[in-house]
Amino acid sequence: MSRISTSWDIGRFTGQCAATGERLVPGAASIVALVEREDEPSAPLCRMDFTEAGWNSAQRPKGVIAFWKATVPEPGEKKRGFVDDQTLLDLFERLGGDDRPHRVRFRFVLMLLLVRKRLLRVVGTGSEGGVETWHILPKGAAEGELPVGVVNPKLDEAAMKEVTDQLGEVLDGAW
Repeated sequence: MSRISTSWDIGRFTGQCAATGERLVPGAASIVALVEREDEPSAPLCRMDFTEAGWNSAQRPKGVIAFWKATVPEPGEKKRGFVDDQTLLDLFERLGGDDRPHRVRFRFVLMLLLVRKRLLRVVGTGSEGGVETWHILPKGAAEGELPVGVVNPKLDEAAMKEVTDQLGEVLDGAW
């Protein structure tokens, strides 16, 4: 069993702009951001929603890991994903080289998602100093391109489900 706690609440759509407090109107463009809050170690990642004007204001939060444009759904509209493949790959790259445990766990699960979508492929694994690393290459990698190492945080099934659910809340548009 993993002793690493991964239970933090990323949050869901609030219906109002995090910068201005303005109501997010169905059908309007919005910006969704994944933000790291260093002041909240028990919940280091959160989702924040913005109007375009709020996002472009001086109220933009510090610690933004990734952001993407979305459309506020109509009430009762079926939930649909709105993050494209390139945004997922960009997020994966931005999380590289960061050894904070919550980011390592998040990046590993994101890597698994990208492998499943066939945007990345695993070309091997290795271990150094008791740390397992998966070696991956992007789809269409050039001949001789060096693989990228991704640390396997050794999540147990429950921890993997928690991180996967959190990733889903952010990326699938949990309105």
